[in-house]
Amino acid sequence: MFNLSNETDYKLLYQTKNYYNFFILTTLFLFIAIFIRLIFLSIDNKSISETKINYNNYKSLPTIYDLNKNTLAYSDYNYSIKNIKNKTKYLKRDVPINEILEIIYEGNPYIKFEKILTRKYPHSNLTNNLIGHTNIEHQGISLIEKFVNGNSDDIELSINIQIQKKIYDSLYNETQYLNPNYALNVLVDLNTEEIVSNVFIDNRDFNRFDQTLMPTKDLKFDFGSVFKTFTVYSAIKNQKIDLNEYFDVDQPLYIGDKLINDFPRNSNIPMQVADILKKSSNRGAILIRRNLDCQNEFKLDLDQIGLLKSTNVGFGMKSVEPTVNNFRGSYCDNIPFGYGLSISPIQLINAYGKIITGRNSFQATFEKQKKLNLNKYNKISNTINKLLFYANETDNDLYKNFLVAGKTGTADQTISNDEKFQNVSYISFFPYNNPKYLNLTFMQNPKEKYGKYMTAGNTVKPTFFNILKEIYIYLDLSIINFQSTDI
Repeated sequence: MFNLSNETDYKLLYQTKNYYNFFILTTLFLFIAIFIRLIFLSIDNKSISETKINYNNYKSLPTIYDLNKNTLAYSDYNYSIKNIKNKTKYLKRDVPINEILEIIYEGNPYIKFEKILTRKYPHSNLTNNLIGHTNIEHQGISLIEKFVNGNSDDIELSINIQIQKKIYDSLYNETQYLNPNYALNVLVDLNTEEIVSNVFIDNRDFNRFDQTLMPTKDLKFDFGSVFKTFTVYSAIKNQKIDLNEYFDVDQPLYIGDKLINDFPRNSNIPMQVADILKKSSNRGAILIRRNLDCQNEFKLDLDQIGLLKSTNVGFGMKSVEPTVNNFRGSYCDNIPFGYGLSISPIQLINAYGKIITGRNSFQATFEKQKKLNLNKYNKISNTINKLLFYANETDNDLYKNFLVAGKTGTADQTISNDEKFQNVSYISFFPYNNPKYLNLTFMQNPKEKYGKYMTAGNTVKPTFFNILKEIYIYLDLSIINFQSTDI
């Protein structure tokens, strides 16, 4: 207790008052400093909040799954770090949350972050040119993503990502040796009409395909001798040939004033239909077609199997329109051996699907289907399938193990500087007497080969069998009926 009459106590009281005033002033100063800091933080938080609102207004798109519910595309948030001092500069994108927290604790007022809704593709290297893309506003703008953008339900594709990975790895190894510009492989389940795998590999260092294109439907080619199957099909369907009939392919044959050559050039003996397919005789295919009325039989059959019009591939997507090119004269004689009609791979797949299953409604799709389709065998389909098994003969063990039928095609192409290269195709199905799977293997301009000549038989045909070796264990081939393998 202070004694006010005591001078010492007065001094103590005075000092206490000074301390009290100092405490009040210090507290007031700290309060003002904190208040000002809160104002600045409020402004900063408002800026961050506005950024978040800007991005959080975007809606998550439905998830895309493969056939077995593996995720192929989904929406999720990621964080980007930026420096807003002077001019905004992004320092890092897709930053883990722990790194964001570390930077926030540093307290630099110019370092900000954004929470951005983005599209994630766990298998982007495998689904390139298949799934499509979204724009900066998180809207699907191409391929399947464009379809997803207008829907609220998750999407299930027919793609089996496990099989696609196996095919991708095998095809990639093949392209490392054969060195094509690009390569394509499509596997179709004939019972469900589902596209199980759709692999595309572009080996070029420049002018790569637009990532919004799907080569299966958006590109088109002259496929070469794979078209000879359609010529034989039309002749059998219209009862214009006998399989035992012989065609003299050694006699000179012209389209207009152009001499048509065969490879090999001289067979020495006339050929029956089976050998015209097996030896891939251009002259033989033309001679078979000349038994047909071009407009009222041959052209009608090409149209019926879908080669003269665009087609759907699922999710609202359509293939390109075919192009008829008369650069070698009458298309009636060019198309029979594989020139003059440029089509997309999906149109080629559907045409073969119709012929070998006997189902005129056959249409391969990327959409997951809910029912199985029974093959509608008839005399035409059985005959064609036997012919293509015979024509496909090879010493590869898998040929007989899985009864693989097929047809190769080599089409010469010329670019602007008169440099020539080949489009090589091999379309195959198995087992031929009860077709379950169909496969298309295609390459543009391979620089190397497995045999003496640059043909489909020395490039994409062995490529397919190397792929089949890797995937057959994953396919439904548990029961193969070996009956009726005669020709």
